[in-house]
Amino acid sequence: MNVALPAAVTAATTDATTAAMSGPPRVQPGRPSVMVDLRPCYEGFAGIPQETRLLFAMFADMGLGRLGGLASGIHFAAPPRRSKNANTPFDRTLEQARVLISMDTKRHHAPPGLSFLLPDAIRRRMHHVTTILSLARREEQLDLRIDPALFEDFLWMKLFDNTLPPSDRHLIGRAEYYATALGHENARSLSLLPLPFQRRVNTRGWDVFFGATVSPYKPSPGTAFMIRYYDALPLLSPHTIGEPWPHTNSHARMLRRNMEQGAHFYCDSEPVREDVLHLFPGSERRVHTIPALVAPEYRPDVRPEAELRTILRRRASTATASAGGRREAPTDPLPKLIIACSTLEPRKNYLRLFRGFEIARRITGTPMQLLIVANPGWRSDAELAELKLLVREGAYHVSGVPLPELRVLYSMAQLVVAPSRAEGFDYSGVEGMACGTPLVASGIPVHRWVYGDAAEYFDPYDDEELGGILARLCDLPRETGHLSDMRDRGLRQAALYQAPALAPRWEQAVLDAIRAVSPSPSRRGPG
Repeated sequence: MNVALPAAVTAATTDATTAAMSGPPRVQPGRPSVMVDLRPCYEGFAGIPQETRLLFAMFADMGLGRLGGLASGIHFAAPPRRSKNANTPFDRTLEQARVLISMDTKRHHAPPGLSFLLPDAIRRRMHHVTTILSLARREEQLDLRIDPALFEDFLWMKLFDNTLPPSDRHLIGRAEYYATALGHENARSLSLLPLPFQRRVNTRGWDVFFGATVSPYKPSPGTAFMIRYYDALPLLSPHTIGEPWPHTNSHARMLRRNMEQGAHFYCDSEPVREDVLHLFPGSERRVHTIPALVAPEYRPDVRPEAELRTILRRRASTATASAGGRREAPTDPLPKLIIACSTLEPRKNYLRLFRGFEIARRITGTPMQLLIVANPGWRSDAELAELKLLVREGAYHVSGVPLPELRVLYSMAQLVVAPSRAEGFDYSGVEGMACGTPLVASGIPVHRWVYGDAAEYFDPYDDEELGGILARLCDLPRETGHLSDMRDRGLRQAALYQAPALAPRWEQAVLDAIRAVSPSPSRRGPG
């Protein structure tokens, strides 16, 4: 098979609805076919779901022979497939609707018999046991197809809307979508059992199976196995995650099995690659680095102050709403805002940021205030309690902010701070730089690799150093001098993580992974 990709990116269709409703995608013989596990897309606004959507959109514009999306949700278990009852358009549509209901409601269908008479908790446990017994050793056939013409709205709203602009809706009609008979959460649970229970997926006819994180699945022989790897934190920082025992063990089992089964890993930063090579010495030829992809919609977007106030008011987080807080008059000038955007959890180092901010306020008389864009995450009780006190004193805490509004928050802040103690990439700093905001970041290896010379760095364990940097930079004008120079360097650095810079590397990665599975002369490329 000739696996060469076209040099030009396929032109986007402007009429997205027509494209999605125009029937099944055309198969282009001689070009690679890629199946992408879309499970992270159900998870909201975090970094991994965001990049999974962006990567899928990039693949859709890559001129592949076929593009598939494994669209199973996290907790769902589909009703059993009964092909003999799906002979008409009505029956096939009903079958798909039942699958979508399972994914959308996380409903576990009751085992046969009189189990519907049992209490819900007992029924769920029975379902889990019967699922393991009846489905665990079977191969996923990928015959539960979701029609993108009939269910365009579900696919767009559940998988892509949180990140992609409406102009990207054409990708719905460029791909095939499949559900699985066993939900992803149950497949992940099987990773804790002996190897024969690992969930196998029938990927015959697909050149590549792309796992958007470590995968509970084993693709068919002859299909290249690509894993997008974000970090080894469940192994290296288990004290910072929730439910560390099952999370660390399932991550470790899937990571080791993916490696043993020949997967190629594509790490989002070089320090993450170094972690993988430490865990698996001698795997250099299968462990690569391609930086994370950041949405092009992050760009400078300064609006009238009234619009900023509206966003701060409307998106105020319910998690800290009971704390009250200052109510400024519309005529009062807003203080200089220091924005941090990531989930509230220990490794994000918010407590250090809060203490550094208090020190900065004692150093300088410049009016400043924190703007925290975050939902509570793992082990966040201490961070949430401290944040409530800060909100009571005037800090802003917002959540559920759509990308266009988040762009405005970044653009109108004095500084963006990335204070983490451990990361795999850290999107917030790149997003802030892309919006023209100077960046202050902890000096961990990942940050120094991702942000380069575009940021000012501090020791992630030193409150005083952080406080001094915040005070010094908040005293400076944003549009001239040092902060203006930081802005220019940040814009250049952020451009490294856009599709024009990274799409050619992913195209080559697909070809290289296929050649590694079948290194025939036609797949070796030049030389």
